[in-house]
Amino acid sequence: MSAPASYTVSAAFFENLVWAAAEEGLDVANWQADLAGLHRNDDRLPLSAFHELWRTLLAQTADPLIGLKLGARFRLGRYGLVEFLLLNARTVQQAMEQATTYWRLVIDEEKVVRLANHGDALRLLIEPRIPHPAAAYEMDLCYVLRMMSLLLGRPGQDMGLSLGLGHAQPAGTTLDDYRSRLGCEVVFDEPYYWLELPAALPRQELPCSHPLLVQTLATQADLQLKLLDREPAVTARVSQLIALGANEVEAVAAKLGLSSRSLQRRLKEEGTNFGVLRDSAQRRRAEQLLSEPRVALKEVAFFLGYEERGLAVACQRWFGASPGALRARLIAG
Repeated sequence: MSAPASYTVSAAFFENLVWAAAEEGLDVANWQADLAGLHRNDDRLPLSAFHELWRTLLAQTADPLIGLKLGARFRLGRYGLVEFLLLNARTVQQAMEQATTYWRLVIDEEKVVRLANHGDALRLLIEPRIPHPAAAYEMDLCYVLRMMSLLLGRPGQDMGLSLGLGHAQPAGTTLDDYRSRLGCEVVFDEPYYWLELPAALPRQELPCSHPLLVQTLATQADLQLKLLDREPAVTARVSQLIALGANEVEAVAAKLGLSSRSLQRRLKEEGTNFGVLRDSAQRRRAEQLLSEPRVALKEVAFFLGYEERGLAVACQRWFGASPGALRARLIAG
């Protein structure tokens, strides 16, 4: 169960698994200590560490339902952009499309995640290329079902969902064990993993839909996806990190595995510097935020790290207009 060194897993996802395991009574003290220094949702760990964590957990228990129990303990709302995108989608279908687009932000590995019609129903298909323990897939799908309940505000058993698992039914379990814990019908020994939504469900509108917020979040998520790609120019990577909120040269250098001096030298070689890139990113972010009338000017200033007076000075320098005047111009089209 080896993974290429370049593949990574979200630290927030990893931490959630460690937390759930601790709640289940498993010994994860060493892992908790390793995670103590990670504070941002966009921190990432090698995928090999995820595999090693699962080996450690499964060595401590022979419980065939451990994956479902861990999935039931997972804390919702811990995955930053991905969950926000799902929660603010317009319809269930759009939420599923967001999931297939941005799943790599949670765990970047060799697998195919796609939507496909199955008769009148819609299926979310997961086709692994690097195998994980069966318990890991059961945990993930338990979380997905809980997320569906959160999106729609009703229990899974009322949605008519069904689940296909790409492994054999574990010894010592019954189908009722799975039905009662997952709240839906389950079949085993499928060629891949799937979640099936009945015909009417994908079109259902979600109660917290916020199209403009989804557009903004998708822009951020696209930037994070680009950071998972193989090495672009340093300037591009720095610009992406700044857009994601890393505003100090030391923080960006650390993300890139460079010293601050080395980073500044590399940027100079590419004809720019950190201050110019940060100012450009702030300008683009200001224009984006000011085009959204529901974001108050003091909130725009806060998001950009300014006092309101500082925002006014910056807008005058960038656009030759006050924040209010620029907003009126942007909204007017």
